Amino acid sequence: MSIQFGVGVSTQKDSLQATQEALRQAKSNLQNKQIHLAIVFSSIHFAHPAILRTISSLLGPIPVIGASSLAVISDLGIFKQGLAIALFSFTEEIYFNTACVKEINTKPITEAGRELGEKLLYGFKGMRRDFGTIFSDGLIPDGSSFIGGLQERLGISFPWVGASASDNFSFKKTYIYFNQEVLTEAACGILWGGKFNFGLGTKHGWKPLGKPHQVTRSNGNTLEEIDGAPAVNIYKEYLAYDLPELKKELKRISIFYPIGVYLPGEDEYLLRNILWIKEDGSLVFQGNVPQDSRIRLMIGTKESCLSAASSALEEVKSALMGKPIKFLFVFDSASRYMLMGRQAKRELEVIKEGLDKNTPIIGLYTYGEQAPLKAIGYHGRNYFHNQTITLLGIGG
Repeated sequence: MSIQFGVGVSTQKDSLQATQEALRQAKSNLQNKQIHLAIVFSSIHFAHPAILRTISSLLGPIPVIGASSLAVISDLGIFKQGLAIALFSFTEEIYFNTACVKEINTKPITEAGRELGEKLLYGFKGMRRDFGTIFSDGLIPDGSSFIGGLQERLGISFPWVGASASDNFSFKKTYIYFNQEVLTEAACGILWGGKFNFGLGTKHGWKPLGKPHQVTRSNGNTLEEIDGAPAVNIYKEYLAYDLPELKKELKRISIFYPIGVYLPGEDEYLLRNILWIKEDGSLVFQGNVPQDSRIRLMIGTKESCLSAASSALEEVKSALMGKPIKFLFVFDSASRYMLMGRQAKRELEVIKEGLDKNTPIIGLYTYGEQAPLKAIGYHGRNYFHNQTITLLGIGG
């Protein structure tokens, strides 16, 4: 293989001991091969520069990239207080570039996406680029506009997959890791090129509920009117709640009953979580809701979530055209974690049942995912998603 992988996980409370243990595990799978890249996911407990400084001191000046999560995911399990490190060793057939954009909220969000795209492309002149991986602050207010700027530089149909960092559902701060810095209001990424195979799979499992509706007035990520009436009425009528009750139950409603946006030519509805409800009845989402689009109220269940995880893995396998999955990234919505409750580990088990026994897995829970809706062929554009499970498989 042109890529070798090693994954390590630690639940030690002490940061230094946790980093050393995770690195020791990851390095043991690489059999003394040269390490070129480290990807780090951690719970909020470990979101401080000491972790990254320790990695640098033990591995030398290699690129380090990653994000915080309410829990880390690996083939060993799901850990609410944990640190997961993946180490990569490449042959000369593989090349990559990492980049970061900071202080996103001080500039137009679309411009921040363009800036990251330009930095990722630097050094790729004349070389083939295959796909990208992006990590961003999970509290950026308009993830769709950030994607728009990134696509202006990378290309509308260029395949990439991303995850928005999360915290422990406090929604106060999420963190991006880049080399030796722990950052907020930032995004970072990897642009990959060379001789290797990959497959993407994105599914959510929420089903349409009730009749279709028309967006009659919207502005970016703010949905103002549905069928000519204040947008909040769709929830008032279905749930028989008044405005104060809706605001009180907003987190639960947003997870179980998101809005689904119909996109012509795509196979699935694009889900949108509500961030807040304005006094005029407008609904503010993390991603955009296009003017004049058709929408549905959606509903999700534990069973539909598990089915979606299995379907996403099948998409990865189809894209790899029979080649075995040698390494799997899992970007799983934090909303799914809340919906699944005590059965959250079952989703990981469903994925592992579809893989070879010793396939390394690393992942995180997100406040938003970025991926194409159509994974096979990658001819569709990327979207900002809520409530999906998005898988990136590296093939042999």
